[in-house]
Amino acid sequence: MSGDTHVSERIKSCRENLRISQVLLAELAGINPTQLYRYESGKAKPRPEAAEKIAAALGVSTAWLVHGALPVARGTQIDPPVPAGRGLILKFLELPPALAFAVKRLAMQNGSTIEIELLDLVHQGLEAMHKNALVNAESAGKSEK
Repeated sequence: MSGDTHVSERIKSCRENLRISQVLLAELAGINPTQLYRYESGKAKPRPEAAEKIAAALGVSTAWLVHGALPVARGTQIDPPVPAGRGLILKFLELPPALAFAVKRLAMQNGSTIEIELLDLVHQGLEAMHKNALVNAESAGKSEK
């Protein structure tokens, strides 16, 4: 995807890369599905608030979604990373749909990526397991005395 495409094409292309429906994208972004259809078909241009929500749901920057390129340094521009990675990590982990949806929502609410949220959840889980192991080891030590 290059900088000369329209916002409607970028929305549709990202959504298709993620292999999600317009209805699901609209739900993730918190916008009306009919309005998303109008954005994708080029019949309407998203307002800044809607563009931010759609970009967050797709895992791309608002600047890239709206303008087609990301400024890097003094006139240099790059395309964003392939957004399909988001869908791939959820597919790889084979999360139940309800959990995958919850992680997507959490990422959107925190303004982060699915990968970061998953790593944070794993970290929290490992910390809890470590604490439980310490408690069990202490209990076992007291039982032996």
